[in-house]
Amino acid sequence: MQNNDRIQQQVDAALNSIEGMEPATPKPYLLTRIHARMNTRDVTVWEKAVWFLSRPVVAIVLCLVIVANMMVVVSNQSRQSNVAATSQGDDFSYTVATIYDSENVQP
Repeated sequence: MQNNDRIQQQVDAALNSIEGMEPATPKPYLLTRIHARMNTRDVTVWEKAVWFLSRPVVAIVLCLVIVANMMVVVSNQSRQSNVAATSQGDDFSYTVATIYDSENVQP
């Protein structure tokens, strides 16, 4: 029972808190200012960029460029792994240590 009384007191306090409120009133000529702002709106660089990029042709071309780049990267990775596998047994590869070795002096 004590819980119900506490809840009722909180409800009454909430309802009493709005007794002194007055309706909100807008500043004079607010609607006129809104209409004027909507009619004389300056287009920014970002809005132009978004408008250009949101065109379907541009979006399709960008997707094709991204897919082509991904295909090139994947094909280069597979080629590099094939080249690395074949060059491991190369007997004619020289390293800096063998080129500048002082014991291999030729006349």
